[in-house]
Amino acid sequence: MQPLKKVGLGITFLLLALLMGSAEAKTSRRKIHRVGLQRDTDQRKILRNLGHQNKVIRSKPRLTTAQAETTMLTASSSSSSSSSIPTETLTNSYNTEYYGQVTIGSQQFQVLFDTASANLWVPSVKCTQKVCLQHNRYNSSRSKTYAANGSAFQIQYATREEAVILEGFLSTDRLNIAGLTVKNQTFAEITSMPESVFNRSNFDGIFGLGFRSISIGDVNPPLLNLFEQGLIEAPLFSLILNRNASEPSNGGQLLLGGSDPTLYSGCLTYVPLSQVGYWQITVGSISLDTGSDLCSNCEAIIDAGTSLIVVPSATLAAINKRFGITAADKRDGVYTISCDKVSSLPALTFNIGRRDFTLPASSYILNYDGTCVSGFTSLSDGGNDLTGLWVLGDVFLGPLYIEFDMEYKRIAIAPKL
Repeated sequence: MQPLKKVGLGITFLLLALLMGSAEAKTSRRKIHRVGLQRDTDQRKILRNLGHQNKVIRSKPRLTTAQAETTMLTASSSSSSSSSIPTETLTNSYNTEYYGQVTIGSQQFQVLFDTASANLWVPSVKCTQKVCLQHNRYNSSRSKTYAANGSAFQIQYATREEAVILEGFLSTDRLNIAGLTVKNQTFAEITSMPESVFNRSNFDGIFGLGFRSISIGDVNPPLLNLFEQGLIEAPLFSLILNRNASEPSNGGQLLLGGSDPTLYSGCLTYVPLSQVGYWQITVGSISLDTGSDLCSNCEAIIDAGTSLIVVPSATLAAINKRFGITAADKRDGVYTISCDKVSSLPALTFNIGRRDFTLPASSYILNYDGTCVSGFTSLSDGGNDLTGLWVLGDVFLGPLYIEFDMEYKRIAIAPKL
């Protein structure tokens, strides 16, 4: 069985590693099921995990630069009634991890919602490593709805130094998310995971929101099961991530099965996927201020499991030069910058579907209690960077509302209110 090689998860761990060091030194068209997000405000963990992400950068299978013509469609807002929408609270940990609570066989887990993978996995009670003991573990003997599967499962996280591999086996049980119960959801019980990576994670497992074509073992993803069992009216979800630290009880929302026009400004811009499997699109251009484009007709994957924006190494060098960042500013795989510079940095503009979406510097520079971190990183200092792909993580998602539509194989994007 071919292992999944995934890009985004490691970036999150880099920030938390860096923070710990700093602290020690100092109405919709369809029925919608809503998941609320809540922000974790424990400042001691912030930078520690972001720095560790580059040690666990996930490269993804069959990544290509295939391009498709990007078109724009607009949709007018419709009324929304959200008073009866099932809501589940999630946690936003320092704008680096967005995770929430699900139950599998009546056992509770915190799972990272990841748009760049398609499997659900949690630690197994059969994992006796110290790192597993730090997390909630699934115990099939405690579930009356468990069904054995037993197929081997493996995810590989590619890094510069070593291969990081999670291993386990598949099982089947009931899954509950946002008050919706999925019958016979197949998921992975992890029996072996790298302690150096997951002892820093605030979540127990991963909840993949990608297409079945990238699912390990051809397992039907949870979102498709929600749709096929009639729990949501369409195989789509919408995502907003709250990046405002002054609103700790409202970190964002994951909407299952529809869109809510009261959450975005103006019209949605619809963009077809250029490569189905991941949420990959062709971006017309990406530029800083009025200068030359950082890229034109570039391929990008939207990945809520990645904290930063991952760019080719040559592009990162150009951005760092523009910002005045040097090699001396690199800490644990990410780059720090003086917070005094942020107000003078240019805006970052993405032309998607012939429409400009602009991020101010305050969106792409992360400020952790006076320590500022650039929102850009790269997989390596040179060589092959995912064949030129960009990975648009939480830094990109923060100011935006995005609908992910599996049926029509497209995304829809608008400024978030």
